[in-house]
Amino acid sequence: MWEQVYELLRARIESDTYKERRPIPSTTHLVQELGVAQGTVRKAVARLKEEGLLRAINGKGTYVRPRSEWSPQITE
Repeated sequence: MWEQVYELLRARIESDTYKERRPIPSTTHLVQELGVAQGTVRKAVARLKEEGLLRAINGKGTYVRPRSEWSPQITE
């Protein structure tokens, strides 16, 4: 299930539904919107952070990194 959430969030990032340098919705919001467990959302977001699409800022939220910071493998 987390992989489906991952694919959905990634598609939203790549299509600019979630804009560069802007926060994505909170875990709580995504849990409610998608009807999945908190752990599912956290695992999907963690994967996007590992891939360099997202950056967590303590006390502020999780932000979409600028495309210029994405690794070349992501844009292929």
